[in-house]
Amino acid sequence: MSTLLLMILAALTACGIPIQAIVNARLGTLLANPLLAALISFVTGTLALGIICLIANGGIPKYPSGVHIPAFLYIGGLLGAVFVTVVLVLVPKIGPANVIAATIVGQLVMGLVLDHYGVLGTPQNPVNLVRLSGAALLIVGAWLVKWG
Repeated sequence: MSTLLLMILAALTACGIPIQAIVNARLGTLLANPLLAALISFVTGTLALGIICLIANGGIPKYPSGVHIPAFLYIGGLLGAVFVTVVLVLVPKIGPANVIAATIVGQLVMGLVLDHYGVLGTPQNPVNLVRLSGAALLIVGAWLVKWG
């Protein structure tokens, strides 16, 4: 699949993030407990992914024997839990568009840093003026969303 199509798929998938943020924030407000709302979000997501794994693998997937996975590779779930919880707390305070704009800026800036250094075996793609300009435009865009 071409890079353009993969980027379109990523963009379309990301359309669900503001909806997720609103739904989780509403749940947190109704429960008066953002941590419980985040937990419910992750439990339902885990159940859905478990069903998908069962279907895609024709049963319970087998954990490969003899494979050593460094402990730090399990941080993804922790980072996801922090992200979902912070977003559902912020959406009622500053609105979904502002939260999404800020998170996109944060993701892009960190992505540029990770790209530049080729962190954790990812392809190294050095930061240059054009890429920095793209990040600057995104920062301006986030500013316009908030104060425009």
